[in-house]
Amino acid sequence: MEDVTIMFGWLGFFAAAFFSWYYYLQARTKERTLLIEKGADASNFYAKKPERRGFRFSFPWLKLGLLLVGIAFGLMFGFVMTHAVLPNSLRSIDEPFVFGSTVLFGGFGMILAHFTDKKKAQ
Repeated sequence: MEDVTIMFGWLGFFAAAFFSWYYYLQARTKERTLLIEKGADASNFYAKKPERRGFRFSFPWLKLGLLLVGIAFGLMFGFVMTHAVLPNSLRSIDEPFVFGSTVLFGGFGMILAHFTDKKKAQ
């Protein structure tokens, strides 16, 4: 019974995504048709957009990637230190140690991302 619920959940998700895309295209076509009927030029729909000078937003994939790699190294380091290196008498500090190493290595990843982005900008 649980498998059927999961299947219908995924089916509903993909149906919603498909119908959203379909109605977007349908509305865009209707809008363009109305503009052409009113005498607007259709060539500007398909023309390349001019490049804007000045501020351009681009998602910082490099920074996000280095942050996530730093967090992953922090988690791995914390788990290795608590389960392989620390003796059983110190196992009570394993959760704060894992959290601290995750934050520490995540910070190292952000610092590394800052310096690599600074080099790229120059």
